[in-house]
Parts: sequence; structure tokens; C-alpha cells
Amino acid sequence: MYTNRAYNKNQIYTFSKYTNLQYRAVGTNIKYKNGFYGDGILSKFPIEYSANYLSPLVDPSHEQRGILCNKISFGNTKINIFSLHMSTFEQERILTAKELLKITSKINKNETILIGGDFNIGIQKVGKHLYKYNHKENFEEYEILQQKFNHINNSDPTWISGNEKACIDTFFYSKNLKLLNYKTIPAEISDHYPVYAEFLI
Repeated sequence: MYTNRAYNKNQIYTFSKYTNLQYRAVGTNIKYKNGFYGDGILSKFPIEYSANYLSPLVDPSHEQRGILCNKISFGNTKINIFSLHMSTFEQERILTAKELLKITSKINKNETILIGGDFNIGIQKVGKHLYKYNHKENFEEYEILQQKFNHINNSDPTWISGNEKACIDTFFYSKNLKLLNYKTIPAEISDHYPVYAEFLI
């Protein structure tokens, strides 16, 4: 937001304007190129509560990531939406997954929970702006979250970078939500493809 690469504009406001989703929240985690870097959430319905949690670090020199939570209300329904961008270091991703379980344990069981974002599963930083993907049959980060949440289990690549590609963007959701459908949308506007998911509440 307000960064040089975003033409010094408020990106979340711009997205809100063009999608006609008037309610919005931002969690800024670091200062970045004359602006800020973090997570954002847009909503058609009023945001009752918003909080940004800083993700655990194992080294203070690592990039600070965050977990943005919005509680959205419509009618008698309350849904807690989490947007996150996990670390490129496995140990920090595992700690963040455990932190998510702690945060969500305080939410009323009658409320729904949706967690989405860039999980960076299997990604390893190997240089400045250089990353590689290490495939595993099972990722501990996902196994931690699956103790409590369902996973959409998408598998199409969502991240394309040079010769590397992987499915690292996804959703987890509480068991009182019903998944109707999901798909990855190829869009040449980023090194990530958006993931669309539709739920019945």
C-alpha cells in the first residue's frame, strides 16, 4: 500500500472501489518502499471487528509476516475471515500454523471460520528474490491446521516463478461451512494465480 510498485496508491481502497466491496481492512506488517506491506480483506458486509497478529519469527532479520482477522456479520451469521501470507522459512510456517490454532480456539464455536492466503508451503528462499519449491507428500503446517479445519485440497499450480511452479495458495474452513466449489484462475497479473472458493453458510 502506497509503495512505489503500486504507483504510490492505496491498493486496498482501489480494489474496494472497483469490486464494489465497500468494507475493507488492512494489516500492515512492515514498511516497504515508501509504503507498507501486509494483508487486506474486502467485504460486502460490515466488519464488526478487525485485528492483525504478527507471525512468529525465529530470526529477527527475517521478514515480518502477519495474520489479519476480520469478523463479518450479516443477519445472525458471524464469519471470521483470516488472510495470511506465511514465511518462506519452514520453521516459521509451522509456528504460524500453531499460532492460528491458538487464536481460533478463542472464537465461539457457533461462528464460522475461513482462512485463506499464500501459505508458501514447500517454498525455500535461496537468494534475493530467488525461491525454490521442495515437494513433500505431507506438510506439517497443513497437518496442524487439519486438526481443526477442512481443506479445499486444490492442487493446480497457483505460483509460477521462472521454472518453478507449485500450489501454495489455498483455503481452510471450519466444519460448519459447506464447500460448494473452487477453482484456480490463471491470470497474468502476478506470480500468483487467484483461488476462488464458494461456501454455503
